[in-house]
Amino acid sequence: MPKCHWCKDIGEKERMHCDEKPTGKFNKNGSPKMFRKYFHSKCHELFLNDKEYKKIEATKLNDLYIYIRDLHGLISLDERMMEKIQDLRNGTIKIANKKVKKYKSGVPYELMLQTYRYNANTIDDVIRKMHFKEKWNEFSYIFGIVTKSVNDINTMNIQKEKTDTFKSKVSTESIEIDVKKKEVKRVDEMDISDIL
Repeated sequence: MPKCHWCKDIGEKERMHCDEKPTGKFNKNGSPKMFRKYFHSKCHELFLNDKEYKKIEATKLNDLYIYIRDLHGLISLDERMMEKIQDLRNGTIKIANKKVKKYKSGVPYELMLQTYRYNANTIDDVIRKMHFKEKWNEFSYIFGIVTKSVNDINTMNIQKEKTDTFKSKVSTESIEIDVKKKEVKRVDEMDISDIL
């Protein structure tokens, strides 16, 4: 009886879903060796959703990675830079070489990238005017600018979302307004036609 790869509970092999991947090795009879993962049906859905989520997150991280790498003119980002990015993403800070959860939720990669792009003029000025001894110092300084601006960009996104929601609720149908003009009869003081 195999264990579910997701929840680690034992289940009946016939009722479980099996994901197979070839290992690249072969059995004595020449058939390929397979790596098998067993899942309960509900667990398999959770596994597929998690796999899709991780794929999307990896794409977003890749976009951010390429933007930062090109911004600083680097071949690749080093471990310290990636650690700072991951700490902001996960909402953690480092205190006495231990990771401590500082925020309930971290900052999404797409929000970081949006903040970098929003502050592009400021960042370009910093890179052009300030001279850093190392790329790490340049990265840290600019990452500090981005970290300080993240809340403003998030607030701006929330406000935009509220505005868009409000606009979608308001009917875009044309409205006819019927205005009735009250006629006012003016009396000319110089007119003597009434007397005659």
